[in-house]
Amino acid sequence: MKIMGVGDTVLARTPGPEASALPLLRRGDVTIANLEAPLVDVDSPTEKEMTIGVPTATAPLLADLGIDVVSLATNHALDHGTEGLLSTIEALDAAGVRHAGGGRTLAEAERGTVVEAAGSRGAVLSFCSTLPPGANATTTRPGIAPIRIDQSLALDGITLQEQPGTPPFLRTAAQEADVARAEDAIRAARRTADRVVVCLHWGVPWAYLPDNQGPLAQYQQPLGRRLVDAGADVVIGTHPHCLHPVERWNDGLILYSAGNFLFHAAEISVPELYFPLPYQASRLFTGRWFDSAAFEIDLPERGPGRLRLVPITLDAKGEPQVATSDFAERTLAAFERDSREIDEMVRLTPDGEVGFG
Repeated sequence: MKIMGVGDTVLARTPGPEASALPLLRRGDVTIANLEAPLVDVDSPTEKEMTIGVPTATAPLLADLGIDVVSLATNHALDHGTEGLLSTIEALDAAGVRHAGGGRTLAEAERGTVVEAAGSRGAVLSFCSTLPPGANATTTRPGIAPIRIDQSLALDGITLQEQPGTPPFLRTAAQEADVARAEDAIRAARRTADRVVVCLHWGVPWAYLPDNQGPLAQYQQPLGRRLVDAGADVVIGTHPHCLHPVERWNDGLILYSAGNFLFHAAEISVPELYFPLPYQASRLFTGRWFDSAAFEIDLPERGPGRLRLVPITLDAKGEPQVATSDFAERTLAAFERDSREIDEMVRLTPDGEVGFG
């Protein structure tokens, strides 16, 4: 089974014909994208720093582009309340686009979906660690499948006296009860599917993370590895809106961030009454925001998967273009360099094949 995995996707209108990377979506047996925007026809934004919403009429466009499955467990899934999440699910169901990570109950959100392709059954699950208050599903409340994170500040008085203004280090760890539930969901999926893919909304966008703490938050590597040990063949991370490293853990692949794929950013809004902290959030929509890749993941009948990156760049409209040769070379070199900070054996070939020694 060949999977095409792409990152954060906000599709508000039919893309232009110059979006040359769109055919990549049909290159695999199954294409999985992260649906970053709820599908709603009534604008009722919650109080948070940024909200997104696109019309329900865009659900058939996702199918027309070749997207088979979308992950719903994101920090924007309930930007328009539980009604917006249910509207999204109904629109996707009507368009024939499968989804994972959101539901009317916690059990439904964690269950995921199964697709059959190339003679194999693949299960797709979706979880979120970037949780606005009340976004997690419960036994009685619609929402998304959570893996919540405990956080504490670490301060060193000597360092702070010598380097005043340095941010505290943020220690993070996934909550054990949520991780155990996710592991159970993966094991259950493994009993009925040949392969399991876990989509995980996690990590920190570079506009919020000092370079000396990044690019991964402390909780990410232990969490990703536990999900692989529970039976995930691939973990596809999203949320940082840029490419982050990849590693092979045992026989599983962990893609820490797949970046953006298609992002109509004009759909982002800031609620009138929200007073955010003075982070330089505008940095998010520069530089690395536009540099990304599509991920070809070949999963043989047994054994570890094989990975290839196809570099892309987003144009001024937020639509994906196949990268030029010079840009592709720079993207692959940067990806290899970042990944070797986790595993020094990682190597990329000029055509994007990833080797792990």
